[in-house]
Amino acid sequence: MIKVLFYLFIFFAPFTSFFAISGWLRLPVVINQLLLIGVIVMILQKGRLKVKWIVKEDLYLIGFLILVWLSFLLGYKEQRSFNHALAYTNGVLFYFFLSKYVITSLKISGFEISKIIFWSFLTSSFIILADFIGKNYFNYSIRDLFSNVDGVTSNMDYFIRANMFRVGGVAEEPGHMALFYNIYFGISLYYLQMLQSKVKFVFVIALFILAQFAMFSNAGIVLSLVAVGLIFIFDKLNNSKLSIKEILSILLIGFSFFLIILLTRFNEYSKIFETFIDKIMFNEGQGYSSSGARLHQWLRALTNFIKHPVFGNGPGYGVQEDKEGYLSVYLTILSDLGIIAFLFFIAFLWSIIVKASKSNRKIRSFLFFSIITAFLHLFIIADFYNAPLWILFVFVQLVYLENKISFFSLKNK
Repeated sequence: MIKVLFYLFIFFAPFTSFFAISGWLRLPVVINQLLLIGVIVMILQKGRLKVKWIVKEDLYLIGFLILVWLSFLLGYKEQRSFNHALAYTNGVLFYFFLSKYVITSLKISGFEISKIIFWSFLTSSFIILADFIGKNYFNYSIRDLFSNVDGVTSNMDYFIRANMFRVGGVAEEPGHMALFYNIYFGISLYYLQMLQSKVKFVFVIALFILAQFAMFSNAGIVLSLVAVGLIFIFDKLNNSKLSIKEILSILLIGFSFFLIILLTRFNEYSKIFETFIDKIMFNEGQGYSSSGARLHQWLRALTNFIKHPVFGNGPGYGVQEDKEGYLSVYLTILSDLGIIAFLFFIAFLWSIIVKASKSNRKIRSFLFFSIITAFLHLFIIADFYNAPLWILFVFVQLVYLENKISFFSLKNK
């Protein structure tokens, strides 16, 4: 029963809008709390709590969580601050540590988790595409069946881009869905690599491109391209070689982008392209715009950080002062919790990057895709309590451990 609940938690982790009970009580939270109850019962039955699964970098998260509550005690102590402190606790204790405990206790493998993530990715993909087609061509909304779009349970409504409705899949809005989608895409490719299935590989990549178009999240698209570029460079630096075929491929891609830019300057799509570029280059201005709002909130975050640099202003202070928040996880932690908590969190993220870099070369690129897109996306979103992010942390640690065990097993033979 516990394994089933854990698999359901992994599968429905991106479903932050569909089946939500309230603004705070989303489906992944509900499943996770049921999982917690099941684990507590299991511990009581066995009469002992295992702790050997805690690794060195986990201490960064424990220290981070202690600093969250210290910041709360030293901060403004409103109800919102307490709620945000609970949200941090939920992410660290119940999304991360509870997942690790279940994996260790039930001996769940990285392959099993990646399989569940793969099916979740496929489900989300088909919902994204079906909703896009239904909304734009048949005036039919899948979201209306599963999500209460009232600004409370879900803040997502359909946005228009180039006279087409963008969709948010199973999450609140396209940006968040793109974050979850990119994380699950990288792990899905890991799963297919383990299966050695080239046909499914091509199918999933094609599905990914179509879904990105349906969501049309600037960050989702740009960060995917950035991740591919950085992975390619990292791989070449490690191998110290670049084939003629690869050089020609780079030139072809570069020429294609140049051609697209040239053509879009002289047809009806030029406005779309210009808007896209303005958004990612923060040229929209300070009015009511995505990049303009971010620049304003980021400056506010740094201003507030200077006021209380050590332990911050208290969890949730940025949202208490302005409901938009700081629109950046990193700046939210820096300003709300202080420099020490920020460094603990960054140290933990760095440990995840290091472990991914030490993984098997055949799977390392897929882990890096999820990590790069997720870690960069945290610069421009404010929600730190999203389950897929914490699942990524757990997954990278598990894959690293499995590779390490496999390496020593081969070495001892």
